Amino acid sequence: MDVEETAENSDELSALREESRALAKLAGAMGTQDFARLVFDKVFDEDVERLLSMKDMWVQRRPPTVLDFAALSEHTGFDPAHPDDHAVLEPKEWCALFVHSAERLAQRRLAMDQSTQSGLVFDKDDDDTLHFVAATANLRSLAFGIEQKSIFATKAMAGNIIPAIATTNAIVAGMMVMQAILVLAQRIPECHTSYVTYGKRARCIIKEPLAEPNPRCPVCRRRYLTLRVRDCAQTTLGDVLDFVKGLDLDRDLQLGDDISVVEGTRMLYDPDFDDNLSKPLYELGIVSGKMIMLTSEDDDDGSIVPVVLSIAAAKSQDSLAIEGFESVPIFAPLPQLVSADAESDDEDDVITDDFVVDDSGAIVLEDDDVVTSPMIASAVSSISEELSKRKLDEISVISQDDTKRRAVSDDDIEVLD
Repeated sequence: MDVEETAENSDELSALREESRALAKLAGAMGTQDFARLVFDKVFDEDVERLLSMKDMWVQRRPPTVLDFAALSEHTGFDPAHPDDHAVLEPKEWCALFVHSAERLAQRRLAMDQSTQSGLVFDKDDDDTLHFVAATANLRSLAFGIEQKSIFATKAMAGNIIPAIATTNAIVAGMMVMQAILVLAQRIPECHTSYVTYGKRARCIIKEPLAEPNPRCPVCRRRYLTLRVRDCAQTTLGDVLDFVKGLDLDRDLQLGDDISVVEGTRMLYDPDFDDNLSKPLYELGIVSGKMIMLTSEDDDDGSIVPVVLSIAAAKSQDSLAIEGFESVPIFAPLPQLVSADAESDDEDDVITDDFVVDDSGAIVLEDDDVVTSPMIASAVSSISEELSKRKLDEISVISQDDTKRRAVSDDDIEVLD
């Protein structure tokens, strides 16, 4: 993991923290008079402003427009409880419908929190959910300059999309179950990657053997363990972190003191976001079958391996226990990439400019310097200058100590056996 990748990961974690705080603020406002306005401002103001800050996205396309809640919420005499399903409403009417449906859904969700019912689910025959989706989609279309649709048209599109998604999920789920059976039967060599093909092929589904784990891959380079929890309703996230940090030396996860915890795309904890430490795992949705990933905030050079914990029911009276250390792989430190323009004292890293072009248009090195992979990127610029001077579409670099031919073009370098 190089410095740039580490910086990108840090930016992503920071964005996740901000998003978690924003969603927590919305959840806390549910049922209040300002709830609909806060949701509106988050989706149609703050999120759009963030997109507008990405200047490169709007060089060749129309940028979105930030919507003003105050301007759109002016009274128009429109009754959001009885909208015309076949008419494309005016922007202020869509805003009124958004507020009305959001408030109704918030009241229903709060009532469900006091019972054993599940959360809200979209149903095209449920007016509240349908009106909320139609209003949100049309306000979004207004912001991005997309043609708006009536409530009836929205209902028709949603009704057509759902069966297609369900059918695709069924096919993929079936293929996943077939591979899971092989895993449970410990027939790992028989597992394979499957592809669906179209056209005139005799077989629609083809397969190929699984690729070997790549030690540089951020998914392969993880330790997978099982965390057994006796009671997720009594065990807090802070208990889990204390347990992990207090493991014996022979089972130390080597994550250091500054640990971040992520579940899917949700940031649960990091040193700057500790709101969830006192919350039970059950309240955070971390129950048996879920997975959380622990990473180190001090991993500047990629030497610390992330740990993925699969939550499972306890087998003993211990409140927390970890299993799987006997199968944890040991990863070697990642080699650090050297910047193309970084200075080096190693003679083998010196890029030579002493070359000649033969009759075939190939550039041949005149000394004994060896062109290595990290050096090729730096050599492109000087070779490209020679390319433009001699108006060659493609040239080849031939090293006297290397039997490989490297085809060098303006856009890429490919090693040909």
